[in-house]
Amino acid sequence: MGTSTPNKGPNSKNPLVPTWLDSGDVAQSATPQGGQIPVAKPPSYIKPESGQRFKQARTSMNKFIRSANEPAMRSGIRSYISKTGGKQAAVKRMGSSTKAAGNLLSFLTDVSTRGVESVAKSFNLTLMPNESADQLLLRISDQICEVSTSNVPDAVTRIAYVETVIEMTTKLNITDLNTITPEQITATLGCFIGKSVTERIINEICNNVVSDKANPAQLQETLSQLGGYIEGCASDAIANLTLKGMDIMDIALVGKINEIYADVFEILESVGSEE
Repeated sequence: MGTSTPNKGPNSKNPLVPTWLDSGDVAQSATPQGGQIPVAKPPSYIKPESGQRFKQARTSMNKFIRSANEPAMRSGIRSYISKTGGKQAAVKRMGSSTKAAGNLLSFLTDVSTRGVESVAKSFNLTLMPNESADQLLLRISDQICEVSTSNVPDAVTRIAYVETVIEMTTKLNITDLNTITPEQITATLGCFIGKSVTERIINEICNNVVSDKANPAQLQETLSQLGGYIEGCASDAIANLTLKGMDIMDIALVGKINEIYADVFEILESVGSEE
């Protein structure tokens, strides 16, 4: 974001997410016993949108980026979801993020029930002395994210995961996974879902974010506003599901991840239509 020369921001040939994320620089994956590394099935490739389909959405979002106009932001997101074909189509564009969200939820609820050491064995991991929560979470990033390419959806998944791990330790006060609470698991899931949706939307329709907001601090504040709004909608979607009787500790909730993402997009689209 803080580049010294202006550019046109993300587009179909120049996505905002960096392509180096598939090189393994974010976190080093653990090698299972026997030296065999499982090969994950590559997710389907979803190209960044080109052409005029998202023109209105991009116009509104660029207005928001320039002026921090929140109604423009909401209108842009609503238009984006509508032009993708609705909430279910928007979920499909999330690619590997939905799978990663389920993996993260499953891992955290398992740790809460069985403890870190026991769960680590199922990942063929040997815990390191004095290993912190964020260090362990980054070590298993490949198993959680299950991505193998540098395409936009996979890069979005990696970025959202790393940012979520950072927030878990800095804002959610998760320093020992053995003592993680259901409330912290709920907040973590909402954080990841919100960040993944935010990153996807930025890469789809937030053109010219650098050239229009040359001040890095101002740009960061604007994008934080966007992320906070979407993460709030993600929290609402999870709360709606738990109100229907689902428990965050219930393993069945892992099978409801796509439904949660769909609810997030439904909330975003309905709120935007009120402007």
